[in-house]
Amino acid sequence: RSRAFIIATLGGVLMMALIVEMPAFFERVYTNQTSTIVLAGTPEIRTKASALLARDFSIVAQVDRLPSHVTAAYLRTRGDASAAVALSFRGGRLHADVFARDSAGWNDVRLGQLAPLALELGAGVPLAKSRPLVNIERNIRDVDRKFSDAKSASRGRALAFGLVFAMYLSIVMAGQSVMASVAEEKTSRIAELLVATISPMNLLSGKTIAVAATTLLQVAFWAAAALALFPRASTALSMSSAGGADSLAQGPIDPGLLVAFVAFFILGFLQYSTIYAAAASLISRTEDLGSVSGPIILPALLAFFLAQYALVAPEAPAVVAFSFVPFVSPLLMFTRVAVANVPAWQLSLAFAIDIVAVVLCFVVAGRVYRIGMLLSGNLPSPAQIWAAIRT
Repeated sequence: RSRAFIIATLGGVLMMALIVEMPAFFERVYTNQTSTIVLAGTPEIRTKASALLARDFSIVAQVDRLPSHVTAAYLRTRGDASAAVALSFRGGRLHADVFARDSAGWNDVRLGQLAPLALELGAGVPLAKSRPLVNIERNIRDVDRKFSDAKSASRGRALAFGLVFAMYLSIVMAGQSVMASVAEEKTSRIAELLVATISPMNLLSGKTIAVAATTLLQVAFWAAAALALFPRASTALSMSSAGGADSLAQGPIDPGLLVAFVAFFILGFLQYSTIYAAAASLISRTEDLGSVSGPIILPALLAFFLAQYALVAPEAPAVVAFSFVPFVSPLLMFTRVAVANVPAWQLSLAFAIDIVAVVLCFVVAGRVYRIGMLLSGNLPSPAQIWAAIRT
């Protein structure tokens, strides 16, 4: 019920809204910069070209010839076009001269729709015959059969990236929340009263479980906001691009994927939060938090970067090997589950390793936490920490 928790939760919902809406916004901006054109050329060429370009471009004006110097003012008076395209047949080939307000926006624009017209003008192949021949039918399937086609594969990878990013961010932020809570109790000397009345292991367990529950609640709100906004954003993408971007929103989300997300999130959070709590118990000043939290976040960064590689190569030897390593396994194995068919034995082995890692983290962190909460002064040496773990 704290104000900070409510603000963070609502802020996350707004952030999800921005993340979901930004692709559609940039797609609309990009489309406005490249889709409206003035078409110039002979009437015969314009008539045939306009029919071919109509799918991807909005032709706001047609003229026989462009002025010797095309300006932005000229484009504004011609339907506020983004560019003027002059078509001509020279040297036995079809030429397209593009005069754009933003030339960089046209770097990736292809005029392949005009290929049938180029064949008709250059080789004499009738447009009605060449038009269906230049369109190559493609049917792309994943060999691991996780996805039925390329569109569903793109959707799956996009969804996996969003969930992995949410898992990484939530684990790191929640772990640091546990660390800040422990540091506050330690520096304010409240820890001495708590440890005198409550078992250090129970105190550590209560902190981590409580933060895990509230973090899952936050993630649930963020995910609900993203899922509610995603179809509308995908519709906006499809309307602006006319290229089937709405395929990203087709099909329900696999419930098994959500179960895997929750399971690996809990395992990853418990591993990191216990170590964060143990590290925070060793400091006597909040200024020392950075020095002890830095090394802990490195495995999480490694896992996040490996997860980006796993999105495109889930069966790479390095990805498979690291998916069984504690602290890295939760993010990496979940990524593999999201984009590929992981063998049951690998999934079971990674899950078992993570459970064992959680138990060991609680044992080790509990011993350090028990000693560290009563220490004051400088940071203990590695030998003192090792002695605390062995006792």
